[in-house]
Amino acid sequence: MKNIIKKSITSIIIMALALTLAMPMSAEAASKKAPKLNKTKTTLTITKKKTKPAVQLKVKNAAGRKVKWTSSNKKVATVSKKGKVVAKKKGVAVITVKVKGSKTLRCKVTVKDNRKAVTKKPTPAPAPKPEPSPAPNGECEHDWVKKEKVVGTKYACTCGLVFNTIEEHIAHCDALMEQGLDGCGTSSYDIYETYYECSKCHKTK
Repeated sequence: MKNIIKKSITSIIIMALALTLAMPMSAEAASKKAPKLNKTKTTLTITKKKTKPAVQLKVKNAAGRKVKWTSSNKKVATVSKKGKVVAKKKGVAVITVKVKGSKTLRCKVTVKDNRKAVTKKPTPAPAPKPEPSPAPNGECEHDWVKKEKVVGTKYACTCGLVFNTIEEHIAHCDALMEQGLDGCGTSSYDIYETYYECSKCHKTK
């Protein structure tokens, strides 16, 4: 009988020790959850002249870790040391946060501008030019005017490479960071195409 009691007490002690050891391990495992941003993409719309829209980004599961915030295009959107993003002008910027001891996190910020353009006072219309005599065959005697139009946008990296989309640039930055390199920023610019339009019949060439 005594042996049975001893075995029962021993079993209870072993189970208690197992539960005691399992509890801190569970707490430790919970504390090691991978950090993540509360947003991976967001859109800010400017509607008033003096009011700049903003959004607060937060890193979850990063308590006690050092974080560093940067913006790929400060002319489009800036970010504070605490993750507050403020829109500046129309465009796209990538907000990057480096969490010490973990992977780098990113949030794509698209800034739109819905402000109405300031209307200027109309200038007096110039005196109409005399219409030239029609050509003998009845076709328009074209008056070609040189014009330009936007046909695309390019994204230039600080390393010198140029990309067609912001997604290509983000992938490029990821590759650099995997190699331990830093300082990957971008600036965007529009691509223009020149064409000619007839001021009379509006034919283009």
